[in-house]
Amino acid sequence: MQVKLEEIIERIISVNHAWKLSREEFGNEFAATQSLRHTKSSLQATLLREFPHDAYLLKATDSDTQDEDMYSVRLESPILINGFERYDAEHLPVRVADEILTKQEITKFLKK
Repeated sequence: MQVKLEEIIERIISVNHAWKLSREEFGNEFAATQSLRHTKSSLQATLLREFPHDAYLLKATDSDTQDEDMYSVRLESPILINGFERYDAEHLPVRVADEILTKQEITKFLKK
């Protein structure tokens, strides 16, 4: 079954919101929080791999509140999700990208 671009972006956004809520309520070490974080990252990797002409990585410049370097998973064209135009599919920590993507993939997906 082929997943649609809009569906995977909607899933990433939904899981990201659930992860943040779980992190706030139960902390980073809670099993469900970690599972949601891994799920979001996995979905982002799938987006990049399955839709290489529609999504790319960009070094995040809007992550000043984060304590680590981040990529923004960007979209080539805005996508309408739940009535809102989306230009990205959330942030992905560089550390996590290094774990789930090969160096070749990061080079391929990264826009300078």
